[in-house]
Amino acid sequence: MILIQRSRKPDLGRWFGGRTSLSALLLKVSSENPSKTLAFPPDRPTLGVAMAECENKPDASGGWTFRVLERFPGVTLVHQVTPDGTVWASRNRWILRREGDRWTPVTRFPFRPPRDLFEVTRLSARASRADKCNLFANSNGKILGIRDSVVYAVGLDGSMREILKIQGDSVLHRGICEDRQGWIYFGEYSRNSERAPVRIFRLSPDLQSAETAYEFAPGTLRHVHAVMRDPFDPEALWTTVGDEEGECHFYRTDNRFRTLDRLGDGTQIWRAVGLLFTSDHVCWLTDSHIHQNHACRMRRSDGHLEIGPEVDTSTWFSTTTTDGLHVAFTTVEKGPAIHRDESSVLASEDAFNWEEVASFKKDFWRPYSVFKYGIICCPSGPMRSDSLYLSGEGLVGLDGCSLRVSIERNACG
Repeated sequence: MILIQRSRKPDLGRWFGGRTSLSALLLKVSSENPSKTLAFPPDRPTLGVAMAECENKPDASGGWTFRVLERFPGVTLVHQVTPDGTVWASRNRWILRREGDRWTPVTRFPFRPPRDLFEVTRLSARASRADKCNLFANSNGKILGIRDSVVYAVGLDGSMREILKIQGDSVLHRGICEDRQGWIYFGEYSRNSERAPVRIFRLSPDLQSAETAYEFAPGTLRHVHAVMRDPFDPEALWTTVGDEEGECHFYRTDNRFRTLDRLGDGTQIWRAVGLLFTSDHVCWLTDSHIHQNHACRMRRSDGHLEIGPEVDTSTWFSTTTTDGLHVAFTTVEKGPAIHRDESSVLASEDAFNWEEVASFKKDFWRPYSVFKYGIICCPSGPMRSDSLYLSGEGLVGLDGCSLRVSIERNACG
């Protein structure tokens, strides 16, 4: 039996906080006492969330131990951890930065009515999507922000300079990457029911110029899920797309999108958000709400596809830690391929055989189309398995808040 984190019922009295000023934001948490969290000044209400409790006990048969090290009720989404340890995050329109154990506000995205009229409570922010945005810090020290279809250069002095406009509100979390030359890439993510052209953009290292790196023809696909750099082939960038039958493929380029290799047959087995890379394989867990989900991998040498164990829900986000642990997060959505109302944290040493180490139950707010699916995600950037940031939405104990956790293989595992 594998250790599973079970969530408490939500403390509804703490779900609704007022509009909170971040001018004195401090999220300083004692790692010895994770429940002691100073989120905001005491005269201003904090957006509290009933946090899940973890048993922190190793399983008798081996397995894993999942520990909550720090809790951040005021941090909606952690976007990136940079190599120097700086953490970039957001809370609705606010852009936040953590250096050491201190969080500070950097600036706010521009106010966009009507959606931002509803950021006053967590529930209304969920319904209006006031919490959706992207942040990415490149190796040149420049900060990219995306919100409400506008791409910005974010200055550490609080300035916001518009670069370009895109289809869709923002791009999918973890969908932005940087090539060896420091150029940033991301693809458009929108409903795109009419199947209009979909673009992948390329931005210069200084964020002074932007161009279309590639454009998918009308009728080709719905949207781009992610653009990712291959750590075993540094010139290679991989792109995942979807969603319907005939639209699900992986695209690979090693010449900055001058040419593309297309992989997969367009079926749901090739529908993925994130890819996990090993020296011999490209691995993924499928993202389908309509067909049975699986762990899959493709052999690099000859493209052979291996369909592995079944997974009881779809998977959107995954990462590989700097110490070699692969971690993935299942999603609770609607559809015949969703067999469970819990979002799970999965761990693997080969990115193909997975074990569950924690889970969070979907909260009871319905309909999903308004109040969101149950989602766990993690930031991009280097993280160890004993210091991994997680964010979540639509889950009991993990909605509009973030954690820093540890995932450890038990000694007898």
